[in-house]
Amino acid sequence: MNNKRIGILASSLVALGFLAGFAPGASAALSGSCGMVVSLPHNYVLGSMSGIMNTSNGNYNGNFQLATPGSTKGVNVLAVLDFNTSTISFNVTQVTIGNPNSYGTSETSTSFTTAAGPLPNSYTITFTPPSSTAINLNLLPVNSGNTILVQGTASGASALVGVCQAL
Repeated sequence: MNNKRIGILASSLVALGFLAGFAPGASAALSGSCGMVVSLPHNYVLGSMSGIMNTSNGNYNGNFQLATPGSTKGVNVLAVLDFNTSTISFNVTQVTIGNPNSYGTSETSTSFTTAAGPLPNSYTITFTPPSSTAINLNLLPVNSGNTILVQGTASGASALVGVCQAL
């Protein structure tokens, strides 16, 4: 192919992409709201297990933390991010360790701040739930902004991952 044909083909593909709603390097603005589900990681044991326990730190084989009976741990989160009001409303499914374990929920709503994220076209929101530490969520809009990939940390002590779908 000669250079003129390659130029025409490239221009046509770029024009077609813009008509289809794709702009290279363009960031989908955070607006409206999305429904999010996030799985909370845990390295604790929800029941009994066999293995070698390190009595100095309570870990089994250096990998699992034995949860104390009566303690309550988060399992997953269902939330709504409202970018117009900069608020997050969420419901945390929790387990209380026992024999048997019991499950419940905790609901709250709080405001968040938005900043540039770690990747091009990404954002980071930060919020602090009542009686907790700050949580940072990295958000990457995809699918024309209809879907947002979610990655986060809570004070560096735990990591989480999820997805937020436009409502």
